[in-house]
Amino acid sequence: MTTNSIELRRQSVKYEAVVSTQSTGTLRVCYERCVYYPTAMTCLLSAVWHGFSPGYYGCFLSLAFFTLTSRKLRRYVRPKFLGSTGLKMFYDILTTVCSLILFNYAGIQFEMHSFERLYEFYRYFYCLPHLVCLFLYIFCPSPPQPKEE
Repeated sequence: MTTNSIELRRQSVKYEAVVSTQSTGTLRVCYERCVYYPTAMTCLLSAVWHGFSPGYYGCFLSLAFFTLTSRKLRRYVRPKFLGSTGLKMFYDILTTVCSLILFNYAGIQFEMHSFERLYEFYRYFYCLPHLVCLFLYIFCPSPPQPKEE
């Protein structure tokens, strides 16, 4: 019995590797060719790829929003922490912990297959991660764009 479960697991790992390789290429092409909002469109494509469950859309669109916010914050905040090794380490640890929390928050939504469960999930957390990211995205100044000559 154990042998069958191990063999099945090996086969599923091979299948996941093939699907992952194919979907990674598809997502890369989507990101590179999309003119407007490539991160959001790529995440939307991932949700459609997985199916029509509300949790898939909640998960991938949350990840897109968190990614956009983290990119903006990184461009603005990270240079302020590069002055010393201790500050850089603090920044790295802080961003790693925040990323893990947000990734797990978004990942739980992937398992929600009804609007009611997804709504209860958001109510339980008061949409706090989304609201904090929205606040940071709106009120964090954009870094200056490099001038083209």
